[in-house]
Amino acid sequence: MSDAVSTAHPAGEDTNIQRAAKWLALGSADRRQAIVPQLQTEFHLTALQAVQAIRESRLILARAH
Repeated sequence: MSDAVSTAHPAGEDTNIQRAAKWLALGSADRRQAIVPQLQTEFHLTALQAVQAIRESRLILARAH
């Protein structure tokens, strides 16, 4: 048998990613500074989660047009 790698996220993790994505899409980030550290500080995300939030924010912006 092989051990399956779980891709499930803790309950609040996706919510924080979504909140961060909306925050970015609304232009709330300080564009003079790196976005990943801002997301990590503001929403307590890992670097991977911050990148996921950035991707999601781009999708939000694309859907708005």
